[in-house]
Amino acid sequence: MTEWGVVGVLVVLVGLGVTVVKPLLELNASIVKLTARLDQLTGSLSEISDRNAKSHDRLWKHNQEQDGVLDDHERRITVLETNKGGAGTWKSE
Repeated sequence: MTEWGVVGVLVVLVGLGVTVVKPLLELNASIVKLTARLDQLTGSLSEISDRNAKSHDRLWKHNQEQDGVLDDHERRITVLETNKGGAGTWKSE
C-alpha cells in the first residue's frame, strides 16, 4: 500500500469517526435534557399530588360537617312534626 493509500484510509476512518461521534454526542445531550425535564416533572407531580390530597381532606371534612348539620336539621323537623300532630299535618301560621 502506498503512502497515499494509507492517507486515504486514515481520512475515511476520521470521516467515519466524525459521522458516528457527532450523532452520539447530540443524542447524549438530548438524553441529559430529557432526564432533567423528567426530574422536574416528577417533582411537579409530587407537589400536585400533595395539594390534591390536602384538598380532598378539606372537602371530606366539610362534607362531614354538612352531614352533621343536615342530621341536626332532620331531628329538628322531626320534633316539630311530632309536636304538631304528625307528618303532613303541620301548617304554617
